[in-house]
Amino acid sequence: MGVSTFVAIMAFLLAPTLAIPQQSSVATSSKTACTTGTRIVTAGYTINFAKATPTVDSFNGKAYQPDPTWASKHVMGTDTYGVGLPVESGFAYAQFKCQYKCNSYRGSSFFVNYEGPASRIGSHCACYDDLLDPDTFVQGNQTVVGAWNSICDFCWTCQDE
Repeated sequence: MGVSTFVAIMAFLLAPTLAIPQQSSVATSSKTACTTGTRIVTAGYTINFAKATPTVDSFNGKAYQPDPTWASKHVMGTDTYGVGLPVESGFAYAQFKCQYKCNSYRGSSFFVNYEGPASRIGSHCACYDDLLDPDTFVQGNQTVVGAWNSICDFCWTCQDE
């Protein structure tokens, strides 16, 4: 068996086991919506986006998420990230990674939710082309979430500014 035949067979056998993340097409826009605010450091990771939250008493401490109808109209891309232990710092890292994914889309906001300890996914990241306003949220089923809006003072494609 020649080397090229061996390589072709191995590529065929390994192809079904490779995980290829689903990504939606990148939307392009001449202007990205943004807000004022300050970057936040959480568990040692700097998030260059402003925290977005629902109206304080909307959900009485229950989980929230972007309205699915709104989300489907504004999603630019999604990804998943593992969440290491302890969950607090693992989830902070997932949010940190999600911001860079959204920067690549020139997104205006992103939402991350922890799928729980039994999940093989870890966390789900969604990037949006508009800001997450307080009335964008509806009740959700995940208890560890992060919602973030782009800050106008920071470059979307620069690591440090």
